[in-house]
Amino acid sequence: MAKVEMPIKSPTEAREQYFRLTDKLPGEIWYWSALASILVSAALFLSKKREWSIFVGQWPPTFLLFGLFHKVVKLSR
Repeated sequence: MAKVEMPIKSPTEAREQYFRLTDKLPGEIWYWSALASILVSAALFLSKKREWSIFVGQWPPTFLLFGLFHKVVKLSR
């Protein structure tokens, strides 16, 4: 398990800590997470749990933005 150092004193330090954690993950994990949350949201909608469906349905853009951020910033480092 990754050790989280607290407190973070600067934005640069926060970014470096983010990359230390996410560099260990394969890049495709963000896209599979987005797809999985879409499927879970659809299943919740079909099981008439509308509020949970909407909540989980808002996750895919976040996962995709994390993946895009990681890819773009990683290339510029």
